[in-house]
Amino acid sequence: MRPAALASLEMKSSSCPVTGTRSPNVTRSFGAAVHISYNPSSAGYGCDTTAIVLCERVFFVLNGDHAEALCSAVAQHGVSGCVEYFVQNISQANGRSEHLMATGLAQDLFGLMPTTIEVLGEDAIARIASASYATPPIQ
Repeated sequence: MRPAALASLEMKSSSCPVTGTRSPNVTRSFGAAVHISYNPSSAGYGCDTTAIVLCERVFFVLNGDHAEALCSAVAQHGVSGCVEYFVQNISQANGRSEHLMATGLAQDLFGLMPTTIEVLGEDAIARIASASYATPPIQ
């Protein structure tokens, strides 16, 4: 993603508080509960990724650059816009995305479901689970 695109999306980079090292990803916050994060590096996930981050602890990760579309979806439709976009693009979910744990389709090792219910609601979880069940994530 080019710097001009980042500026138009109001996405910003940050530094690690402990090391001062610049983070490879850029983020935009939509209130305290929802952030969109784009990581152009392939180091962690095998390709560039875009994540819907809930309360800084639940990560729904899509392969590729979805930052513009997700920022637009949440700006126009709130958290339901994120859910709808994720469901429509579930075939691009990264194998390390936490959506399966957060919706009860995989063992919830980190207790992600309560946060997901609080932010997205049970209907959204059901929609994501249904879409996930039909389309396995990309590894």
